[in-house]
Amino acid sequence: MSAQAEPKPLPKLRQNLSLLTAPPDEDGEPRWQIFDPLSNKFFYLSRSAFYIFREWRHVHQDVDLLSRLEQRGIDVGTEELEWFLRFLEANHLLEARTETDLARLKGEVNKQKKHVLLWLLHNYLFIKIPLVRPDLFLTRIYPLTKVLFKWRLDRVALGLGGAGLVMVLRQWETFTHTFQDLFNLSAIVYYILALMLVKTAHELGHALVAKRYGCRVSSMGVAFLLMTPILYTDTTDAWRLRSRFQRLSIVTAGVKVEIYIACVATFLWGIMPDGALRGVLFFVATTSWISSLLINISPFMRFDGYYALSDFLGMENLQPRSFLVGKWFLRERLFGFGFLPPEPLNRKKCALMVTYAWCTWIYRFFLFLGIALLVYYFAFKLLGIVLFVVEIVWFVLLPVFKEIKVWISLRKKMSFNRTSTFTLLVCILGLVVFVVPWKSHISVPAVATFERHQTLYPSEASRVVSWQVTPNQKVQQGQLLILLESSEVEQQIILTQTQLNALQTRWQRAGAGAGDLLSLSSLQTQLSREQSRLASLLERREKLAIKAPYDGYVGEWLSLSSGNYVNERTALATLYDDESLVVKAYVDSRFISSLKEGVPASFMGNDGKPLEASLLLEKVVPTALKRLPYPGLASTYGGSIATQKLEDDLIPTSATYEVHLIFQGKTPLTRQQFGEVSLAIEPTSFLMNGLRYLYGVFIRESGF
Repeated sequence: MSAQAEPKPLPKLRQNLSLLTAPPDEDGEPRWQIFDPLSNKFFYLSRSAFYIFREWRHVHQDVDLLSRLEQRGIDVGTEELEWFLRFLEANHLLEARTETDLARLKGEVNKQKKHVLLWLLHNYLFIKIPLVRPDLFLTRIYPLTKVLFKWRLDRVALGLGGAGLVMVLRQWETFTHTFQDLFNLSAIVYYILALMLVKTAHELGHALVAKRYGCRVSSMGVAFLLMTPILYTDTTDAWRLRSRFQRLSIVTAGVKVEIYIACVATFLWGIMPDGALRGVLFFVATTSWISSLLINISPFMRFDGYYALSDFLGMENLQPRSFLVGKWFLRERLFGFGFLPPEPLNRKKCALMVTYAWCTWIYRFFLFLGIALLVYYFAFKLLGIVLFVVEIVWFVLLPVFKEIKVWISLRKKMSFNRTSTFTLLVCILGLVVFVVPWKSHISVPAVATFERHQTLYPSEASRVVSWQVTPNQKVQQGQLLILLESSEVEQQIILTQTQLNALQTRWQRAGAGAGDLLSLSSLQTQLSREQSRLASLLERREKLAIKAPYDGYVGEWLSLSSGNYVNERTALATLYDDESLVVKAYVDSRFISSLKEGVPASFMGNDGKPLEASLLLEKVVPTALKRLPYPGLASTYGGSIATQKLEDDLIPTSATYEVHLIFQGKTPLTRQQFGEVSLAIEPTSFLMNGLRYLYGVFIRESGF
């Protein structure tokens, strides 16, 4: 410090601050920490900051403080002292005595005040409400519960869980069928009660283990995660512990308790008879397993898994530090600034922090995208749209914009080097790919079919007498294809003919005067009935002689021979009118405006063989398809058009239009065939297609 510098008075430190010994940092350097009981926060101090804080109370001016530090061999400059003073002010560790201090605090309070809507925007995803201060209660009951830490109950619980899983596997159908009863009122009540029981035990696990190591549990309460209530326990006091393994025990205590509960509940479910109690055990077991394995152990959100990973690695503030390193690494790989990392790093530690940061960003992107879709679909439409936009803009796009803003602020430090040149080339290439309209052809699912076709079925159960069907055979109208015979029909014809002959003989005798008028009338009625019956039987026989209804080709056919039996549901063959051949292609709505009538096209069958004949686009059906008439194209049956099955209809999930194409020259097909059609379209870019899609979504969702 120069001799001309005037001494400045030092503000007073708050009297209730505590200076504690902290565990060493990742490099083994000694550290200390300040505990603020008002905010329940811990602040780590380096060696020089520790001596500044310790000597602060013994002096009144900065020159005296620097002099005492110099006497102790601590090299601290004026600039470092200024930074430490700003740190104390920012975290409210100084006494507020003057009007200037009060004005500064009022200004900070006013800055923190937010409009209700703005507060909801920042906090609707996670709101924490403390309910109780349980430290005194936990201190009183701890002597009664500490025996649990001496017994090896974890081994007993895991043993019971293993046995329970074996019993669940042996009763797997019964276990899975229980899920079918989840959607009734009583099941929902049981689920809520089970969730409350499990989560209460989870939080008590944290609290009791913290109390075991002498930590204070400042509060317990409820937090709202996406408006869903969950319990929480504030174990911030665990940071006073020097052993990171003790802190790890506190963090993982809740998950351990849930797993132990799940193990015991699973075992009891396996031995209990059917009834309400078994249903409750099912809910407890499944709730514990699911919440522990899918939610609490995730290291990418600030739940137990994150703090456990942080303590296991011995890295405090893992997430914000990794984010800073991840951003630094990204900027260096994009622009090659040559900046030093935010903190001293070796290669292994740098790779770990960058990997964690990028994995967290990817995880959060899909998480926030999923939350946006959930709030859109589960809220009423207007609120759903608002929350969807807020979620995407605030939690997905805004962090990206902030990072780009940092890049713009550093533009003066950018230079053409190997890294930045490569980044520029990649950006130009990406811009060309997305902006230049190079896409001039599209491939769409299609079917080459016949507008006039008929599947031939037998009129009734019968036997094949003559089979004259040949695949791809050209047939003429009226040509006999299949001759069938029904033994029942033939027998009925014989019986009816015999009966009819007998009635005719009686009629002849009656006409010769052998009977009265009443007998003649009765005989006439019986003759008419039998003649009608015979005509009906002969008509049934005639239908069993299946003939071609028009000129065409035999397509699909069933391999049968004389003597085989068929019924009325047996498809014998399909006859196509070769003059009505047409190709129907199914095009997404994005490309409809780019199609023009008369443009050439080509057809590629699913067998990999292209058709030699060329196609011309004849027309586009002006309305979107309501149902798909060809199951072979539907995703439900392995096709490429996404569909949903509604009763017997196949409904496309997106707007799809039918396009008709005609063959030029000789028709090359004699049967229906599935494949793809390559259509020429006006050149379009990915950017324009994306904008059209977004515009279509906007138009679709703007209707209320």
